[in-house]
Amino acid sequence: MHARTAAIITAALTIALTACSTDGKPLSESAAVMCEEFVKQRLKSPGSAEFPGVTDSDYAKTTVLSDTKPWKYKVVGVVDSQNGFGAKVRLDYVCTVSTKDGDKWTRDDIQLTQR
Repeated sequence: MHARTAAIITAALTIALTACSTDGKPLSESAAVMCEEFVKQRLKSPGSAEFPGVTDSDYAKTTVLSDTKPWKYKVVGVVDSQNGFGAKVRLDYVCTVSTKDGDKWTRDDIQLTQR
């Protein structure tokens, strides 16, 4: 990856992760992005992870579990990734994350299930 491409990706990720609504509450999209990162950490081949785009029907669904600080979200989605043998598999995930400031996120729970 070129340095310019990496810088653009880093800037986009930073904006996505710190995006807040006008009342200071983090946007649901930020929780979905964080869950993707937490899911990648659990995969055998994180570099092969492919998440559906926002226009895909399988795009992650986010539910607000707590509407006050610390904000808590549940994200349900899918990821395609290589398993330990190099075969592409689809995994369902349920991820629960929370944040007090929209800046630092905590993974409360994560479950991955192969289809």
